Parts: sequence; C-alpha cells; structure tokens
Amino acid sequence: MKKITKRLITTTLLIIALIWFYIVNSLNYIKHIEIKRSFVEHPENLPTKEAAVNSSIWFRNLKADIYWLETIQYIWWNAIWSEYKKYLYVILDLITELNPYFEHPYIIGQLLLPSYNERYENLPKEEQQKNIDESIKLGLKWIENFCEMDKIELIKNEDDLQKIWTDEKYKNPCKSYNVPSYLAYIYYYYNHDPQTAALYYKVASAVDDSLAWSKIMAAIMSWKWWNREKSYFMFLNIAKYIETEDKACLEFAWNLEQAWAELFINKRVDLNATILKNIENSRVKIFGTFTEEKEEDILSDTKCHNYINKAIRELNLEYIERAEARYFKDKSKHSLSAKELFEQNYIEFLPVDFQQYKDYWIIYFFNTEIGNYDYKMWTYEELWL
Repeated sequence: MKKITKRLITTTLLIIALIWFYIVNSLNYIKHIEIKRSFVEHPENLPTKEAAVNSSIWFRNLKADIYWLETIQYIWWNAIWSEYKKYLYVILDLITELNPYFEHPYIIGQLLLPSYNERYENLPKEEQQKNIDESIKLGLKWIENFCEMDKIELIKNEDDLQKIWTDEKYKNPCKSYNVPSYLAYIYYYYNHDPQTAALYYKVASAVDDSLAWSKIMAAIMSWKWWNREKSYFMFLNIAKYIETEDKACLEFAWNLEQAWAELFINKRVDLNATILKNIENSRVKIFGTFTEEKEEDILSDTKCHNYINKAIRELNLEYIERAEARYFKDKSKHSLSAKELFEQNYIEFLPVDFQQYKDYWIIYFFNTEIGNYDYKMWTYEELWL
C-alpha cells in the first residue's frame, strides 16, 4: 500500500513539474518572440555594424552565423505577411559586415526585399522603392567583396561580347555569376534601369560557369535600352559563339558584322531599303522561310540562325524608328505602325519579320506604353481596329 501511495505521489509531482516546465517554457518562448518582434518593429535596437564587429573579436563568423539562423527562422515564421522586411536589410547588412564572404545573405536579400505581393502587403510606393534600393545596396556590396572592380570597369566600356567571353582581361570578373544576375534582374524589372541591367548581365556572362541565358540577356537588355546598334552587334556575337559548326551561319554573321561597322561606326553607308532587301534575300536563301513545322528549331536558343534573325529584326526596327522620327517632326504625332510609314512614303521598303505564320505574324508597331517602336504577334489589319 505504501509503495502504491509513493508511486502516486511521485507521479503527481512529476506531472506538476512537467506542467510547470511547459508553462515556464511557453512564457519564455512568448518573451523570446516579443524580443524578436521588437527587432522587427524597431531595427534601430540592433547593434550597429561597428559595435557588432568590435565586440566580436575572434568570433565574427560565429556571430554572423547566429544572426543568420535567427533571420531565416523569423522569415519562415512571418513569410506570408512579409513583416521581416522591416528589418531584413539591417540584419543582412550586419551579417555581411561580420562575414563579408558569406554569400547566402546577399542572395536572400536580393530575392526577398524587392518583391511585393498586393494580397499580403500594403506598403506605399516610397516603402516599396526603399526595399528595392536596399536590395541593390546588398548586391553592390557583394560586387565589392567578390569581384575585381577594374575588370568590371573594362566590361562596362566593352560592347563586343566575344571579347568579354574569350579575352583573359575580361574573364571571371567575379567569384560567381548568381548575384550579378539577380542584380541585373532587379535593375531591370524593379528599378526600370535596363542600361545598368545590361552591364551586370555582361558581368555575369563573363564568369566561366555562367548559364547561357546570361549571355542572351546581355543582348536583350541593350535592346530594352533602345540602343539598336549595340543590340544588333551583341546578337551577332551570340550567333558566332553559340553554334560554331554552322559555317554558313557564321559567315553570314561575319558579313552582317561588317555591315554593322559600315553603318554605325564608319558611317560610310546610310541604312536604306536596298540594304535591308539584300539582307532579307540573303537570310531567306541561307535559312529558308519560317514554317510552323520547323518552329522549334528556328526559335531554339542554341541555334546560330535564331540570333541572326533577331539581329536583323533590330536592324529593321532601327530603319523604322528613323522614319518615325521624320514622321513625328512633320505631323507632331506618332505613326501607328511600319505599314503606315510605308503607305505614307516615309519608308521605301516594309520590313518583313522572319517569324511569319499563315494568318498572323510579327508586326512592327509604335508602342505608346514605352514611347518607341516594338514588335508583337498580330496583323497590321487588326492593329487598325
């Protein structure tokens, strides 16, 4: 009987102890969350970068790891409401000050800070832009720590992608291509700065293990900057680099490059209808006409002829935009399409894009949203409606 009583008392005390432990632990957990939330609502309570570095002595990397683990944990808890953005830059800047060569915080900041979901966030434009600016600051901080700035300056002043990809003085300007690629995306998509985006795509493309699309985006960004000459030249460079066994395509690319020099560098020849007709005839002779059966091959990102076609598209648009400038000067309004310019004798030749289907095709039209000529899959007849 005594043994049973003793066991009951022991069991009861154990249960009381477990309950008390649970209550105390819960209170500590709540307090722990309150402390973390205070950092979110008041990032000024975090230590300054200088204080954190000076107080770490030989344990800077360890301290950076602790802050990093807490940051990831808090992001996970609050991801759906994006509360973490209130202090994310402050803590990531602190972590990368303690350990400048810890790459993950830079990447997380670039991925999370500039994004905005209207379903869960209600931030004024100024706050959204602040997050974008902070993501760029982190990206540029990575550039300073992981790249050779003299090489980046050389790349900035070089438009020949072939040189950037093969000449040792340009190659491998950074330890990896990830952050320059993210930074380029932020500059273009969030900050509406395709000029700077083109630079960082070029930087990314110069790294040995970079993905092929980094090279492609370097050219595309130059097009979005409305510099047709540069984009034309870059597409030709990609054509020569992407499929070296296609000798006919490589020779055509070389001929188009010589035309580029005459048109835009030496300026011995004016871009006119005769030149565009000859180029179009040569293109059809070498590559044939576009067919839906061969669409996958013609539009393949691994084929030389795809980039030749895109380069010629840029030349067509340059020709049209020059006529558009004369049209606007005469009429104080923009033309609707390349067909209108042709019908009103502002161009002698209506360029036909390589991508043509049976009932619709790529047309060249004035895009009022961007204030310049663009292209889309449509028909000129439907554009008038």
